[in-house]
Amino acid sequence: MEPFPRPVVVVSACLEFEKVRYDGQVIPCAIVRELEPYVDYITVCPEVAIGLGIPRDPIRIVKMGDEKRLIQPKTHEDITDKMNRFTTGFISSLPAVDGFIFKSKSPTIGLRGIKIYAGVERSPAIERASGFFAEQIIHAYPGFPMEEDDRLRNETIRHSFLVQLFCFADFRRTAAERSLAALETFHEKNHFLFATYSPVVLAELYEVLSRSAGMTIDAALAAYFAVLTKLFRLHQTPESRIQAVQQLFARYAGLLRSEERTFFANVIAEYRQNKICFPCLLELLTSYALRFDDAFTVNQRLIEPYPKELMATVDPKRDRDFWKAEPPQAEREQDE
Repeated sequence: MEPFPRPVVVVSACLEFEKVRYDGQVIPCAIVRELEPYVDYITVCPEVAIGLGIPRDPIRIVKMGDEKRLIQPKTHEDITDKMNRFTTGFISSLPAVDGFIFKSKSPTIGLRGIKIYAGVERSPAIERASGFFAEQIIHAYPGFPMEEDDRLRNETIRHSFLVQLFCFADFRRTAAERSLAALETFHEKNHFLFATYSPVVLAELYEVLSRSAGMTIDAALAAYFAVLTKLFRLHQTPESRIQAVQQLFARYAGLLRSEERTFFANVIAEYRQNKICFPCLLELLTSYALRFDDAFTVNQRLIEPYPKELMATVDPKRDRDFWKAEPPQAEREQDE
């Protein structure tokens, strides 16, 4: 399998990098730390960038009529225009990027669930939305992988984010070649990964490829990427994963003994019953590909959608000694 490209990721500066949080702290973030050897980061703290100090008094989003304003309650300063000017300039200055990791609960950079208040002081939250800076990022980069530090602790969300992040970086690398042949190669190695998201949208990607010969390369890449972002708005399901694995397994079924085919069917059933994890299926499938020297399957991004070093640990407590505090055998017998 070819080496992975290095995604370009915009990240909140307070996550692992700088002491720029409102209280002067830096926030530990495992995934930001773990990703560092594999990505190129662009850090940003909108509040510091517009001149707010460290530490600083909190700010909040206030609904005034039909308009949202960014206010610092202690000083009553309205920093809306400053923030909008900075955000517009920041977006226009960005190079090609592949994804975003932002600090949750921030009134500027939080992606979701940010409280919108009815007034500057001692007023209730009346709705929730994205932060001021984050909202403009969402509009400028629709469909791009964006997550918050808190949510990335969830293994399913983390996996989904990493799959899309490295796929987008790979597409950017492919687009730089400005070649329909490169686009077709990208599509081929991602076919079964994309099938786990939506066979219907996968067919739309094929439709773009079928029309690409009559298009300029820029038009073909833009059309393909538009459908790709549509694909990643959907999510993998256990059944869609099973179908993709079964289609790849069909390449080897006729070469295996009946006992091996039965064993594979039983492993599928165990996954369907949530007894084993999906990587177990992929490992078994890879063993067949290696056995029959099948580079097609080995090179499928379904098998390894991002560097294996970034896979979440299966059991974080596996090496913990749960018996260390047990009383000696003699004491247990005496108690009985």
